[in-house]
Amino acid sequence: MRSLWLLNELQIPFELIDMPFDLSVMRSADYLAVHPLGRVPCLVDGDFRLFESGAIAEYLCERYAEAGLGRLERDDPERYEWLQWIHYSETMAVHAASLVQQRFFIAAADRSAVIAKLEGRRLEKSVQVLEVQLSERDYLLRSGFSAADIGVGYSLHLADRLINLTKFPNVARYLERLRARPAFRASLPKGSTRAISWLPESGTSP
Repeated sequence: MRSLWLLNELQIPFELIDMPFDLSVMRSADYLAVHPLGRVPCLVDGDFRLFESGAIAEYLCERYAEAGLGRLERDDPERYEWLQWIHYSETMAVHAASLVQQRFFIAAADRSAVIAKLEGRRLEKSVQVLEVQLSERDYLLRSGFSAADIGVGYSLHLADRLINLTKFPNVARYLERLRARPAFRASLPKGSTRAISWLPESGTSP
């Protein structure tokens, strides 16, 4: 969804190919030729292929610089801050993904309360960093909305089902602001109004 949201913000023509959550498809020879790990997202632009959402964000923001979602000019004073937040979104996503596995995709008998507690704390600490960053601004950068907000915003969108974001009022307002964007809403799964439509309710099987 992170890459899809960025494409929608850029307002450029693209073809979206949905991949089923089916290992026989994701690990097929045809798809492994596109993404060597059989995962998503993967960007195909002519003969050029690129995976990893952070790299995809940098590529798209550089190629479509006129949209103003990147800060990649060498003399841009926010260049490295922008890059920092692009990659910070992955730091957050790692902890969120671990919690998703523990709560939803690992059999109850194999779950670890210790790992879930540690990853929950780590995710909250990463959100606390954002709480401070957003204390005097609407977006991560002083210059305004950018692809960095898309990356971090998606990680928060996921975290919202996993930890209590009401403890972080600046972050909660920030996430509400991001969710109000038309491109964000256009990137949600069809028919979805929930924050994380693809996660089952706690305590149910995937």
